[in-house]
Amino acid sequence: MRVEPGEETWWVRIRQAGGEVLGAGVLLDQRTVLTCAHVIPDRAEEVVAEFVGRPGARAVPATVVSWVPADDDQRGDLALLDLASPAPPGRRPVLRRPNLWGREVYTRGFPSLLDDGLWVRARLGGRAGPGGEWVQMDAEPYREIHPGFSGAPVVDGRSGDVLGIVVSEFPGLAGLAWMIPVETIVRHLPALAGMVADNPSLTDQIREFFGPGRSGGALVVVTGDAPVSGSLTQPAQNEEDVSGKSVAEVSRRVNRVLERHPERQMFVFDAVDEAADPENLAREVIRPLTEAGHQVITGLRQESTRLRGILSVPSVSRRLEVLDVRITEARTAARSARAEHRRVARLVTPVPDWPDDGPALQLRANGLRKNPTLSDLEECEQQTRELLRKSTETHRELKRIYDEYKSLKSLLRAYHLGSGVERSERDRILAERYSRAHNLLFTVPCDLAAASEAVDHYIRALRESP
Repeated sequence: MRVEPGEETWWVRIRQAGGEVLGAGVLLDQRTVLTCAHVIPDRAEEVVAEFVGRPGARAVPATVVSWVPADDDQRGDLALLDLASPAPPGRRPVLRRPNLWGREVYTRGFPSLLDDGLWVRARLGGRAGPGGEWVQMDAEPYREIHPGFSGAPVVDGRSGDVLGIVVSEFPGLAGLAWMIPVETIVRHLPALAGMVADNPSLTDQIREFFGPGRSGGALVVVTGDAPVSGSLTQPAQNEEDVSGKSVAEVSRRVNRVLERHPERQMFVFDAVDEAADPENLAREVIRPLTEAGHQVITGLRQESTRLRGILSVPSVSRRLEVLDVRITEARTAARSARAEHRRVARLVTPVPDWPDDGPALQLRANGLRKNPTLSDLEECEQQTRELLRKSTETHRELKRIYDEYKSLKSLLRAYHLGSGVERSERDRILAERYSRAHNLLFTVPCDLAAASEAVDHYIRALRESP
């Protein structure tokens, strides 16, 4: 039976012990909450879980028991919390990993000043984020996913199943955010595999692999004794059962195909785990194909963590697609920072410089399409992350400076109108201090440090004068 929005009993709001809302989570069972690692400020810190889907339920302290912090590429970012006492009984969520493209979903987060929660509907896009681990979310108009949504379950609008958790929002572009899908969650937290209700069929996996937003890369599937071809919606020309075959044999066949058809191809390698040397076949033949932008389906007779690990690196073409998206995000953030700089710099000094808006970065990425090298790609990815970080931090600092400037003006006006006007007429020192503070604040650009000090001196003199 489908769960309607608002009926979920497994939504969790996570607070610090002191009361500040940190984010959200999903109650997997009576003792376990799934959330993002970055929601928890300190792994050793105890937090509080509140069961917003169960009215009247008491909040319960919780501690981290599984921790997958975001690495340098932002992969991971998952945590499991153990509740100090069992949560009250209620319906458990259903975790699924179906074909995600285009699905209508909803989520509920707890942004600042909205502690009771904000519902947002969105449509899922293609794979994105670090290593293609995330899925893009495009929110409905006039609703955005803000800080406070991290860790919130993303629910399928049709089935009511949980498809992932919110991981990040993009402040420079309204409505854009990302989720960590169940598939990625289970890869980082394999202990949760038993909680996934079912897996998509092999046909569904292949359909998503070739779906919108996907190009290049390797799809690894476990087929048992059945060949991959039985689940293909159309025949594959470059299909081969490689059981018992050497790396050299398979490599020769691949090279012959590429000599005739150097453009992007689809390859299917069946029974790779039964090849003469499975790991070197994956390293020396299959992985280079994915890195060159070809689509490769790798069929295994049995599950192999080692082979999946070798083939998990996204292709160069896939990384270039993601890089284009990230550069657009970074340049949008840089332009927002530049616009904020123009607004604030007219009023206040000093202010941080606005970052370059990245045209050289875009040109470099365009050049990579013609001659992609892994070292240049990695450097361009790093520069893009740095531009996004610097732009976001600059925008945040400019807004803080502007808010401080407005607050100082309001503070001076409030104290002066409250009791300062009459007393300043009688006290020359008060009058001089008010005049200095007022002149500093209303002379643009305002020297914020000097104005702050002058306002402080005036307020202190008011408090000390009889």
